[in-house]
Amino acid sequence: MLLKDIQSLRFGYESNLLRIIATQLGPAFPLMGHDKAKNLLDARRRDLIGDAVRVTSDLLPDVYETYHSCLDIFGGGLRGDLFVQQSREYNANVFAHGKKFDLLIHSALLNDFTSDELRFVIGHELGHVAFEHSRFSLHDFLSDAEEISADTADLMFRWSRASEISADRVGLLCCGKLTTAVTALFRTSSGLSGIDVDRILRSFRKQYEELEAQLTQPTTGNLSWVRTHPMMAIRFKALELAALDIVSLRQGAAGFSWKGFRRIDGQVAAILEAIDAQT
Repeated sequence: MLLKDIQSLRFGYESNLLRIIATQLGPAFPLMGHDKAKNLLDARRRDLIGDAVRVTSDLLPDVYETYHSCLDIFGGGLRGDLFVQQSREYNANVFAHGKKFDLLIHSALLNDFTSDELRFVIGHELGHVAFEHSRFSLHDFLSDAEEISADTADLMFRWSRASEISADRVGLLCCGKLTTAVTALFRTSSGLSGIDVDRILRSFRKQYEELEAQLTQPTTGNLSWVRTHPMMAIRFKALELAALDIVSLRQGAAGFSWKGFRRIDGQVAAILEAIDAQT
């Protein structure tokens, strides 16, 4: 698969928000420069080599194969190493410079997740690389900015939430199954295991339906705009809507249509806009 095809999976709502932010900020738009990104990646790599363990085919052959099965989807377009560090938290993170990156995964994921669930997590992080999310550091900008309007800050948090939808799509592309993606999301958010996937699906659907019903109710003092990640029920719904198309794209099915996929993009955007309208 070509990297440009994967980049086309990027959530259109995310791209639109980024353009609006760039227009509002003008020259102050905080895209990270080439030299700074390279220096940060070099510094991060030194930290990882000192404090984490690099995953190799000799050390952890199964994990190494799982990692490269995701990396291979990009057709050589991305280059980087996988590191593991001791932690009981289900978490992973990545930093990139262009198409070069280092990915850190917590040991709890390697101990507890299936290979397919790991593919979703790894694919999600590689999605952040493919879409160059590291070039726009929300945390750094909000920490350094002397003055920023509430409207611009709100747009930035909206962008951050939308970028997770984009990354989830690549996670699904890597693991190839909606049920696997959903169990990975569920386990990451709840810390629970051993629950039947059908029960998980019913639970997420019910939570989303309740959330959708709340959108019709008047609200005051909602502070959800400070979230950097969308609500888990929203991430589930976004994956569910796009699953058939993304799996078809992975399989090279002739029936896949970018036009149809963009209609789904609009549905997911409408969901997030309804949430954002209440902030």
